[in-house]
Amino acid sequence: MPHPKRAAIPAAPRKSLIEWIENDGNPADISQPACSSQATTLHTRIVADPYDGTRETPEPLGCPSGLPLPPLG
Repeated sequence: MPHPKRAAIPAAPRKSLIEWIENDGNPADISQPACSSQATTLHTRIVADPYDGTRETPEPLGCPSGLPLPPLG
């Protein structure tokens, strides 16, 4: 006994990645999340003077003793 013919699944629309991202249904306006005045002040200080007044680049942090990492470079 022959099986009834099933309808084919339609192909997905052909779009580039940027078209999918731009047309995802979200509003184009990306607003910042609400921050307290204390957090805003801290962010402003970090942006204005990231080295806390010393004008010197801080030493890089070493890796933790329990996490052996290979040297970079």
